Amino acid sequence: MTSHLDPRQTLRRQLRQTRRNLSAEEQLTAATQLVSCIKNCPDLPEIENAKRVALYLTNDGEISPHLLCDYYWQQGIQTYLPVVQGKQLTFAHYSPDTVWQENVFGIKEPVTTEYLSGDELDIVLLPLVGFDTKGGRLGMGGGFYDRTFADKKANEKPLLIGLAHNCQEVKSLPIEGWDVPLQAIITPSHIINV
Repeated sequence: MTSHLDPRQTLRRQLRQTRRNLSAEEQLTAATQLVSCIKNCPDLPEIENAKRVALYLTNDGEISPHLLCDYYWQQGIQTYLPVVQGKQLTFAHYSPDTVWQENVFGIKEPVTTEYLSGDELDIVLLPLVGFDTKGGRLGMGGGFYDRTFADKKANEKPLLIGLAHNCQEVKSLPIEGWDVPLQAIITPSHIINV
């Protein structure tokens, strides 16, 4: 019997391979252009006023926010990383002296006992596998961001912004009822304000 998720799984597999095929030079260029795009973002004034921003550690060919993190540190903006707790995420402070541990997926997380919930952040920069211009996001399939922000209303904090390579854009995504929409998507070449 065929699952109704097969088109999403097929698309996820294709887009993950596409971003993994990017060279190290293409990845670095994309990360550099991403910072420029965010610095020159008049359509999203929330970015300039943010005090607490969550980002992520790159995995599986995702666009890297490492240069963006450096920029935030220079601006005195507190940065946070997601930490898996059960089936949801909390967020731990991230600094140059962070102590690490690996989670169940082999992804590094800060070692701490102090966490913020998603609604205590101003902006959450999310990784994604695919996106469309309507704010649809195709993630890795675990549903952690969707469960974490399931009750979030569109006009409430945090601002959810997907980060992606240009090659991850698709015309239209098959969206499910549990998918949390993004308020914006930023690629190295443009910003989609949903």
